[in-house]
Amino acid sequence: MQKKLDYYPTNAKNCTVDEWIQMLQEKDCFTPVLLEAIYVLVVEMGGKGSAKQISEITGRPYQVYNSSMAQTVKRLRKKGYTFVADVRKNSKKERYWSHFFKGYYEKELFIWEVKDSLQEAFMIYSRKFDRIDARTHDNEIVNEYETVEGMRRHRIHYQIERNPEIINIAKKEFLKRHGELFCEACNFSFKKTYEIDFIEAHHILPLYMGKRMTRKKDLIMLCANCHRAVHNKKWNDKPIDDFLEYMKNKLMKY
Repeated sequence: MQKKLDYYPTNAKNCTVDEWIQMLQEKDCFTPVLLEAIYVLVVEMGGKGSAKQISEITGRPYQVYNSSMAQTVKRLRKKGYTFVADVRKNSKKERYWSHFFKGYYEKELFIWEVKDSLQEAFMIYSRKFDRIDARTHDNEIVNEYETVEGMRRHRIHYQIERNPEIINIAKKEFLKRHGELFCEACNFSFKKTYEIDFIEAHHILPLYMGKRMTRKKDLIMLCANCHRAVHNKKWNDKPIDDFLEYMKNKLMKY
C-alpha cells in the first residue's frame, strides 16, 4: 500500500485552472526562473522534486528558485491578484512556495509538488509554444526533426525549453540503430536488467547556455545515474567527451 504523504500545513489558497491560466498570461509576472522550475518539474520529474534536483538539471543555483517565487507573488499582487500571506509561525517570514506547490519531506529533502490546478494550467499554456514548423537559422533549414531550444519568446523569454518531440525521435532512431537503448557512458541497459525500453537523453550543450539549434546528434543516451553525474558541478562545465573517457577508463578496470 502506498504511503500517504504528510504535506506541510499552509494556509495558501488553491487557485483554479482558469485563474492560473489568466495569471500565466499576465505579461512580466511569472519570472522566467519560476517558469523554468515548473517546466522541469512537470516535464522531467513527474511533477515533483527538490530545489537541488531542479538545479542539477538546469545548472542554476538552487537558491534562485525561492527568490523567483517571492518575486512572482509580489508582481501578481501588484496586478490585483489575491495571495493571502502564508506566514511562518516561528520566524514570521512569509512562505512563498506554498502558493505554487504542496510540500513534504522525503528523507532529508524537502519536495515541491506542483499543485494539480497549476500543472494543468501550465500544460495548457505551454502548448502555445510547442509548435514545430519549418524555419531557417544560420542558413540551415529547421525541419520537423529539429527545433530551436533555449530561444527567447514573447511571454516566456529566457525560459529554458526541452522539447520532448526531438528527444523521442532521437531515442527511436537510437533503438532502431542499436536494437536496444543503453547508456553510452557505462553501457547499462534497462532492457537487460529490467526488461523495459528506457533511457534518458542528455543535451551535449547545456540548455541554459541560450539560443541554439538542437539536432539528434546533439543528444547522447545516458542512464539516470550517469545523467545525474554529468549535471554535477564536477562535470557540468566540462565537455561530454571528458566524462565518456573517464567512464571508459573506469569500466576497463573492472
